[in-house]
Amino acid sequence: MILALLAALGERAGVLSTLGSLAVRSALAALLAFLVALLAGPVIVRWLKSRQFLEVETNTDSERLNTLNATKQPTPTMGGLMIIGAILLAGLICGDLSNRYVQLGLLSTLGFGFIGFIDDWTKLTRRHRRGLTAAAKSLLQFGIAFSLAVVVTRFFQEQPEAERLLSLHVPLLDVSLDLGWARGLPHVLLALLVITGTSNAVNLTDGMDGLAAGSMVIASLAMAGICVVVGRAASLDLADQLLYVRFSQEMTVFCTAMAGATLGFLWFNAPPAMVYMGDTGSLPLGSLLGFVAIVVKQEFALLLVGGIFVAEALSVIAQVGFFKATGGRRLLRCAPLHHHFQFKEMPTTRIVTRFWIVAVLLAGLGMASLALG
Repeated sequence: MILALLAALGERAGVLSTLGSLAVRSALAALLAFLVALLAGPVIVRWLKSRQFLEVETNTDSERLNTLNATKQPTPTMGGLMIIGAILLAGLICGDLSNRYVQLGLLSTLGFGFIGFIDDWTKLTRRHRRGLTAAAKSLLQFGIAFSLAVVVTRFFQEQPEAERLLSLHVPLLDVSLDLGWARGLPHVLLALLVITGTSNAVNLTDGMDGLAAGSMVIASLAMAGICVVVGRAASLDLADQLLYVRFSQEMTVFCTAMAGATLGFLWFNAPPAMVYMGDTGSLPLGSLLGFVAIVVKQEFALLLVGGIFVAEALSVIAQVGFFKATGGRRLLRCAPLHHHFQFKEMPTTRIVTRFWIVAVLLAGLGMASLALG
C-alpha cells in the first residue's frame, strides 16, 4: 500500500520516497505489527474472557501434568487473533502487493489462521472440549500447503534460474538434488513437507508461557536477515556463493511483521500468561516461517533458525516411535521436550529462558550457514 501511494504521488512524493526502501518498510512493518498487537491485546483478552474461551491446563490426559499445573488459573486462549491481524495489516500496508510471494504470504497467513481458528473455536464451544479431528485438521493443512507449493513451484519454473531454484541444496556436501523432474512434483512435495511440518512444529512448541512467541521472535528476525542477503545476492556480488532468488527480498517485510506481532503478543503472554495464542496463532506463524524458507531456498538454514521447533517436533516423533517399538517404555518423561524438563520440576521460567538462549545461538548458526553456500 505504501508503494502504491508513492507511485500515485510520483514526483510529489519528495521526502516520502524514502518510505519505499525495503529497510524502511521492514522496520515500519515490525513497528506497526507490534503496536497493533499491543493495542488490540487488551480488547481481545477481554472479549475472550467474556465468552469464556478459557484453556484449563488441569484437564490434560496426564495426571502428572495436571498436578504440576494445579496452581495455574484458566487462561483465555485464541489470542493468535491479534497476531494474525497484526501480520496481515503490516503486510498489506508495508509489503509490495504486486509481488506474487507477498500475495501468497498473505494467503498462507489467512488460510492457516482460519484452520487454527476453526480448531480453537470447535474446542472451546463443544462440551467435549475437543477440536477438529486429526484427519480433518491434516486434510485442511494439506490442501492449503499443497496449493502454496504448486504455485511457488510454478513461479520458480518461470525464472531464468529455474534449474537451480528447483533443486535442494545441501550445505557442506556441496550437493544439489534435482527436484524439477516430473513437472516439479518432487519440489512441490518438499514445499508441502516444510510448510506443514513447520506449522505443526510451532504448534507443538506452544505449551508454556512465552516459549513459542519468544522463539518465533528470534527465528523470524534471523530469517529476515537471510531474506535480505538472498534477495539481494546479485547486487551484493554474492550470486556465485549464494543462490539468488528474484523478488524474494520482499519476504523480509513478512519476517519483521512476524517478529513485531509476536513481540506484541509476548507482552501479554509472558509468564504468568494473560492469554495463549492457541492454534489460531501457532499454525499460521509456523506455516509462514516455512513458506519464507521455501521462497528463499534456505530449507536447511530453517532447521537451525527454527531449531527449537525442530527439537520439539522430533521429541514427539521419537517418544511415540520409542513407545511403540519397546511396548510401552518412554524415551522422555513427557513430550514435547519442554514438558520433559517440567516433569523434572525445573521452574517454567527457567525452561523458557534457556530455550530462548538456545534459540538465539541456533539463529546465529543459521545465519552463519549462508557462508556455506
